[in-house]
Parts: sequence; C-alpha cells; structure tokens
Amino acid sequence: MRKLKKSVFENLADGFKWKIETGILLEGDKLPSCRELAMEKGINPNTVQRAYTELEESGYIYTVPKKGVYVCGRKQSGAVRLAKERLEEIKDAGLSKEEAVKILNEVYGGNND
Repeated sequence: MRKLKKSVFENLADGFKWKIETGILLEGDKLPSCRELAMEKGINPNTVQRAYTELEESGYIYTVPKKGVYVCGRKQSGAVRLAKERLEEIKDAGLSKEEAVKILNEVYGGNND
C-alpha cells in the first residue's frame, strides 16, 4: 500500500502539534500571525489559516480576536496521546508486547517502575 503525500497545511499543522505535544511550545505561547508565518515559509496565508483552523478545531490552539493565536494547555494528555499513537505504529510494525515492555524497562530503568 502506497502512503499518500500530505498537503502543505497538514505538514504545517502536524509540526505545530508535535511542538505542542513535546513541550517545545507551551500553554500561552503566541504563534506568528498567518501573514508572518506565510512570508517566513514562502506559502499562501490561506494555507497557514487552514492549518490554524485544524489546530483550533483539534484543541491545540485558540484565537483571541485582534490579539493573536495562542497555544492551549496540553500537559500530560498530549504526552499520553503521543505515546499511544507511537505505540500503535510500533505494534503495527510487528514489535511484540514483550519486546515493547523490555524496551520501556530499558528506557525507564527497572522492571515495573
């Protein structure tokens, strides 16, 4: 099965989601305006607006009219969601539960901690 190429707005939205979920962008951080980001990336402002709309609908950001676009608080739920997504990908790639537990123990140190 061939993987479909993502659109520019999807890649942009995914990049912001990753930054929010990993804590690079924190609750209350202000994002660039659509025009600023479009100029920086060399893309159409409508593309940025579409990415921001998707992020807002997904609860990652919120808009304050005439003030800007800000990051919503994601805290632990974002990390948990990210872990679940990655574990699903790893499971689909063929890693067994036993192998995954062994790796988790290596990363976190210990057997059940």
